[in-house]
Amino acid sequence: MSPLTSEAKFTLTLEYAKSLVDPLAQSDWAPLMGVIDPDVRWRIASETNDLKKMTGVFNLSTWMEQISGPLVKRLVNDAPPQFTVQYLQTVGNRLIMEAYGQAVQKNGNPYQNTYAWFFTFSEETGKVVEIHEYLDTALVQEVVQTNTL
Repeated sequence: MSPLTSEAKFTLTLEYAKSLVDPLAQSDWAPLMGVIDPDVRWRIASETNDLKKMTGVFNLSTWMEQISGPLVKRLVNDAPPQFTVQYLQTVGNRLIMEAYGQAVQKNGNPYQNTYAWFFTFSEETGKVVEIHEYLDTALVQEVVQTNTL
């Protein structure tokens, strides 16, 4: 349940943020994905779309179609990486998170990446309306090039 005040304005709390990201440790994205606005502006490392590096600007459906789906299909069990949150902070309606993700690629190599995410939540809806994501795009490019779908 989202923390709305009596004026129906969303206020982000650290406790609420933890409820969204703690399940990532079990590769469970459902709580976090449930609060992402379909029209989110999800920027990964660059304004320029480059699907070989999986960078660019996406909404939720294009992120799932062009980024998450193709990456997960290159990992063992077709499952997203397990994440360990290393840093979590809320500043107003912004969530700042650093996390370490690990999985095994289908070619047997480890997938070990560090991510930094900056989420902006809408005061009106409590949904994530903007995400800036940073990660090792060279590693992602290697995963794409060395693991067939």
